[in-house]
Amino acid sequence: MRIRIIIVLIFGLLISKNIHAQESEKNGEDHEYAEQLLKYALKNKSERTKMNFKLIPKKQNAINYAEIILFELYGKKNIESEKPYQIYLIKDYWIITGTLRKGAKGGVFELVFDSWNGKVLILEHGK
Repeated sequence: MRIRIIIVLIFGLLISKNIHAQESEKNGEDHEYAEQLLKYALKNKSERTKMNFKLIPKKQNAINYAEIILFELYGKKNIESEKPYQIYLIKDYWIITGTLRKGAKGGVFELVFDSWNGKVLILEHGK
């Protein structure tokens, strides 16, 4: 009985190691593919004028995109304290800034990004 248990455990261990090795190989292949895709993307950057749609056309999408960036850098509580945001779409660029409450000291965030591709041109926070 003990020999059977030991054989089953050894067999299970060998199968487990084989599966792990296959996953490692696959992850390595996935990483290589990701690197190739990045090289291709950098080599063949599409200009925004060649795109046939805006990546971020709507005000709410622009706010969501901005908040993802701003929350990570400056903290959700800090950025939300700067509401209401001032937001404008000018010549296909989103300009979003925070609002400083009356009597408050400090600064607000300023973010400018391309509505066609999301490329950030300005990202600052006053002090």
